[in-house]
Amino acid sequence: MLSYRHAFHAGNHADVLKHWLLVECLSYMNQKDKPYWYIDTHAGAGAYKLDNAMTSGKSEYASGIGKLWAKCPAPLREYLNIVKAANDSPNLRHYPGSPMFANSLLREDDKAYLYELHPQDFKLLGHNFAKNRQVKVQQQNGFDGLIALLPPAPRRALVMIDPPYEQASEYAAVVKTLQAAIKRFATGTYVVWYPLINSAQRQSNKQGEAQKMTEQLKNLSKDWLDVRLLVGDASTFNGMYGSGMFMLNPPWTLKAELEKHLPELSRLLGGEAGSYNIAAS
Repeated sequence: MLSYRHAFHAGNHADVLKHWLLVECLSYMNQKDKPYWYIDTHAGAGAYKLDNAMTSGKSEYASGIGKLWAKCPAPLREYLNIVKAANDSPNLRHYPGSPMFANSLLREDDKAYLYELHPQDFKLLGHNFAKNRQVKVQQQNGFDGLIALLPPAPRRALVMIDPPYEQASEYAAVVKTLQAAIKRFATGTYVVWYPLINSAQRQSNKQGEAQKMTEQLKNLSKDWLDVRLLVGDASTFNGMYGSGMFMLNPPWTLKAELEKHLPELSRLLGGEAGSYNIAAS
């Protein structure tokens, strides 16, 4: 299905968690001089206008970046600086997607491979990176594209896997893809975003799929980290009450940083209902 457009959700609480941790992981990769590849299996449009029809209708960014824009908490400063650089005024009007966050941190010898199937988003993605020789954009199934790239030539890579999860089968596809990826390139850093959902409609309820997926992912590596940020009560909230980031071969310093800073982020984004969970191997 190609109905999903991330523009509807750009800048929400899930994006804050996703992109903050992406920035932390890439910053860690940059501590070594050796080049690496950034591979994004579901790149979207690359950047989003928060005042267009798709984003302003739901205003989901008000639940995420909108709560941080004027505060600029120190732990998220590098992440927020990238968002601010995408805006040409003090007003919050633009939000970068994962490819733009990554591009902000890539060095001269690093490369990015971006995959997007949706024809409109692919066109926008190509436009956003048309003059960038470090970035290759392809209209292809990102799961297939990832496997074809591995192992990467520099033997270093960070892989972002961020499907829309419109269908329950996508959770299983993540596991299957990572099983194949690990066989080809066991030392890569793999980052998987996933939603935490309650649904009033049982036929579309994906509530247990994320938990099932993460349990299976734990069997793929001895080194994993699972981070969840909740902005609502899981037992009563109808909809996406939070999200998570599951990482294989994460930066070894990340867990301690999260334990220090996630309490503040959960309070800023969730208020009294905010909470978090960190699990690691």
